[in-house]
Amino acid sequence: MANEVGSAPRSTYPRNALELSLARIWEQLLQVDRVGIHDNFFDLGGDSITAMSLLARIVAETGHPLPGGGLLQAPTIAQLAATIARGFDPASWSPMVPIQKRGTARPLFCVHPGGGSVLCYLGLSQCLGEDQPFYALQAPGVDGILEPLTSVVEMAETYVAAIREVQPHGPYNIAGWSAGGVIAYEIAQQLLAAGEQVSHLGIIDSGVLYTLGILRAVSPDDQPGAFEMMGKCPADQIKVFRKRSARAKLIPDEADDEMAIQIMQLFQSNVQAIVSYRPEPFLGRVDIYQAEEALVRPKRQPFAEWQEFCTDIRLHSVPGNHLTMIHAPHVSGLATAMKEALTSSQV
Repeated sequence: MANEVGSAPRSTYPRNALELSLARIWEQLLQVDRVGIHDNFFDLGGDSITAMSLLARIVAETGHPLPGGGLLQAPTIAQLAATIARGFDPASWSPMVPIQKRGTARPLFCVHPGGGSVLCYLGLSQCLGEDQPFYALQAPGVDGILEPLTSVVEMAETYVAAIREVQPHGPYNIAGWSAGGVIAYEIAQQLLAAGEQVSHLGIIDSGVLYTLGILRAVSPDDQPGAFEMMGKCPADQIKVFRKRSARAKLIPDEADDEMAIQIMQLFQSNVQAIVSYRPEPFLGRVDIYQAEEALVRPKRQPFAEWQEFCTDIRLHSVPGNHLTMIHAPHVSGLATAMKEALTSSQV
């Protein structure tokens, strides 16, 4: 049975067809009787998983692409409808998504995982608290319009520029989950090369070989050649990709084939970038957050892999597996470990 939100004031009723369509989608996904145009999606119980479903429904029913970062910056129906009505302007696009601007602590910048979206970081931001400014970096191509970046170095260059627009100089707090951990590592390298300080480099259950093992677990096939085939997108391969990626929730059930293809192609591009990356030694402290439960059984865990390149490593064992550690209820354990590391690493 749907939850009752109450009788919304007339001023909060949908004012046009787009707002009405969005309201109906929200009511169905959130299982509420009535949504006002100024109600916040996340305050009504929306989370990162529901948000992905919402974006898929919006694309399917309105034909308007909208990256996950758009919902984080426009979490009400009125704001979202205005964003859609303005249309997409490639010239004004930025990878930077402010999840929380408030707070007196040094900002934390987190890099997208293989799927390109940053909705996965919503729970972590909330658990870190209101005093922790939190910014996330989404991938070009997550909207289905821009072309994906094809190398980790190129991604890092783009993201460093965006980070310095928010925080011109260090010390910097950088982190990334899954494939994002590898990109975060290169971001830190480039910041150090530019003469900046990196006070916290957080690698969340990530490593080149380890991430490859995780990505293969949700790929159409266990053979490397399958990644090259993913871009051709035959109908049967989309079906297989949907099935294999269900565990990672890469593709919402509501996504049509066009959106599934978009997600698959971006995933492929990020996979190829990660497996082609060759890390260089890092002259600084690295905090590795390793999941207690094994999702796959790679030859080496993240800690062992990064020991080849880093001499000052702090290992934090956090609850959950690779996929569940970033979501409730396990994300609170990750946040606790990160709070301690952020506090102890500030310079």
